[in-house]
Amino acid sequence: MNIWKVIAVAIACAILLYWLYPSRSIKPPPGVTELVMWAPGNTFLDMEPMLKRFERENPGYRVIIGQAAARDMVADPQRFLCSVAGGMPPDLIMFDRYAISEWAARNAFESLNKYLDEDAAHPDLPYRVNTNTIIRPAMEEVTYEGNVYGIPCGADDRILYYNKDILIREGFVDGQGNARPPRTWEELEDYAVKLTTRDKNGNIVRLGFAPNYGNSWLYLYAWQNGASFMSPDGRTCTLNCAEAVTALDYMVRIYDKLGGAQQVYAFQSTFQGNELDPFLLGRLAMKIDGDWFLPTIATFKPDLNFGGSPAPIPAARLAAGDTPITWLGGWCYSIPTGAKNKEGAWKMIRWLTSFEANKLFYAEQAENNASQARVYMPRLGCDTVLNEYVYDMYVASSGNLSTALKRAFRLAIDMLPESKYRPVTPVGQLLWNQHVSAFEDAVYHKYPTAKEALDVATRTVQKELDRYYTPPTGPVVRWWMLIAAYAALIAIALGGIVVWQGRAMGDRGYFRRQWFAGLLCASPWLIGFIVFTGGPILFSVLMSFCHYDVLNPARLTGTANYRWVLTQDPLFWKSLWNTLYMVIGLPIGLIASLSLALLLNQNVKGMAFYRTLFYLPAIVPAVAASILWIWIFNPTHGLLNTVFSALGVHGPAWLQDEFWSKPSLIIMGLWGAGSGMIIWLAGLKGIPAHLYEAARVDGASNWQQFVYITLPMLSPYIFFNLVMGLIGTFQIFSQAYIMTQGGPVNSTLFYAYHLFNNAFRYLQMGQASAMAWVLFAIVFVLTVIQLGLSRKWVHYESE
Repeated sequence: MNIWKVIAVAIACAILLYWLYPSRSIKPPPGVTELVMWAPGNTFLDMEPMLKRFERENPGYRVIIGQAAARDMVADPQRFLCSVAGGMPPDLIMFDRYAISEWAARNAFESLNKYLDEDAAHPDLPYRVNTNTIIRPAMEEVTYEGNVYGIPCGADDRILYYNKDILIREGFVDGQGNARPPRTWEELEDYAVKLTTRDKNGNIVRLGFAPNYGNSWLYLYAWQNGASFMSPDGRTCTLNCAEAVTALDYMVRIYDKLGGAQQVYAFQSTFQGNELDPFLLGRLAMKIDGDWFLPTIATFKPDLNFGGSPAPIPAARLAAGDTPITWLGGWCYSIPTGAKNKEGAWKMIRWLTSFEANKLFYAEQAENNASQARVYMPRLGCDTVLNEYVYDMYVASSGNLSTALKRAFRLAIDMLPESKYRPVTPVGQLLWNQHVSAFEDAVYHKYPTAKEALDVATRTVQKELDRYYTPPTGPVVRWWMLIAAYAALIAIALGGIVVWQGRAMGDRGYFRRQWFAGLLCASPWLIGFIVFTGGPILFSVLMSFCHYDVLNPARLTGTANYRWVLTQDPLFWKSLWNTLYMVIGLPIGLIASLSLALLLNQNVKGMAFYRTLFYLPAIVPAVAASILWIWIFNPTHGLLNTVFSALGVHGPAWLQDEFWSKPSLIIMGLWGAGSGMIIWLAGLKGIPAHLYEAARVDGASNWQQFVYITLPMLSPYIFFNLVMGLIGTFQIFSQAYIMTQGGPVNSTLFYAYHLFNNAFRYLQMGQASAMAWVLFAIVFVLTVIQLGLSRKWVHYESE
């Protein structure tokens, strides 16, 4: 092939790629700097007037607002963190306050102390961050080791909502006949049981109170009992302190009195939101929830006869003079490390947190609600002055809000100073997840006592805490050396191939030219493999021997990750067992798809229609199929249990039952048997008809024909489906991620899901890489075993 033709084609391809490269159609005018901001999607519309005003007052800036395409930007922050690691973070981000310290400890956020100090020296600034009017707990939540990493911009706290009509009807009243909410744990426990009603079959019809429905969790109950989850120096996890154990025992006791967590969660699985919220429908008498529930009441049932009160505390603490507390949450504005326009971002923070900007924000919300003929119920802020303004302007003076709504909002404001917040620690997400796991293990009685469940969770958190404060000290990985070694390896391999081919072909110039032409045609795939597959494989191998969190340099640690995974990770063997259990579904799926293929291999009119019909479920998107099956598996109103009930059989809790959750996913997998059916049909069509004819002449029955002709002739297809099915089973992920999030009690925490959590929730890339290679080794060994055994039972036509 002419070398100049090759060069011309390469240049043409390069020009085409450059022309096709995406570029922005609208570019900022000269002298205008773009400020990129990431925020939750539901805030875009309400923030627009604030941002427009900022642009008018600062014509040198233009704000571009967007969000990370993440299911949960805080619990699953890999897109944001990768933008920081890649040097392309937003200039400003709205981030959940509880997670700020964890990622600030890993250098993901800029300290704002410098900007606050500079502003303090310039009292004449038109807008400034006034930390004196921000509620104290909110400022403490964004402060880590003396540095402020965010400016609070919103608040939410929790109160007890109770249905007055239900309480009055059941006799829980004061001397004047008014509904009397519980004030102590003991009263709440009594109310929870007595307000719960059941049908003739024992199913819950109305739930009095569930400790973990709404938004309370073990955190709130433990705080009410005086617990603390971290030592004062932040180096010791105290999740299993006596006060937390007592709180968890209390929660378990209520669930047991209500018939067990499984029955309560089965009832809860029927709950929906907005106008179908169970509290609005009278299916739930009481719940602890955030102030965000007030707009739901105002919008969908403004005349609801309800009340709000502080969440009950232990009677002994109330008698000792303790006051009820609440749990504070909310967002903050932060500047990521590596932001290109930090000064502009800080200027925007000054404006966004100002009283004037927030007046615009609330006014825009009120106008949007009015345009839709909806009652406006504002949300709390974290600025004391702003909260009083909002209360006077939009709540107390509103003629559309009921007295109950006004009183509940006032209570939420008054309780803000007495609020607790999640521990400020570099292991905040793991601490949260382990506190959830301990709660589930306790209420499902996975351990004899609540203390044992908390002990396990505490040890897991403490190990990670120790690793943070005593990080590995191995040598830093030099990436340029890795890239150079990889490039040299590729060059040597290509050079060796060229030399070998040259010697093999000798002087046969025509074949040599054709070989180079073939190599050129294959070059797109080869380049893609080298860059996008071979490189990441080599990277993963190296990472499995390193400590790497994306934000900081990788350090070689030898086999530490493999030792951790195999000997110290409490969920490794659990996730592996869960995955191995799903192998049960492989032969079931093979039998189901083969049975379908046999039925659809008949010469019947309209067979093409039936084949299409059975194949359709295989092409339904995984998310849509998962949501559909969530409803089918609903324990109370789901299709399966409705059918069972009609037959007089009490169906299981399916996805809410740790023993039925994996069988449920196996049953769901049978729905997609149509994909395997296509392969079986191809195999059946390839079996010569004369074999069946000869067998029938010899008197063979249908079963004998199937066993001695069909199965042997299909053995290559059985082998293929077996190998691919086994590999696919070990990679199961989407069903757990969408439907169960690994629960209940980690019963659907599959290996790939656990690997995902390590990599993208905790950024333990070294551990995740080690897990990936352990999985590769397992699958490789099983595949080799299958290949060896296949010689004894797989029959090919050429044999």
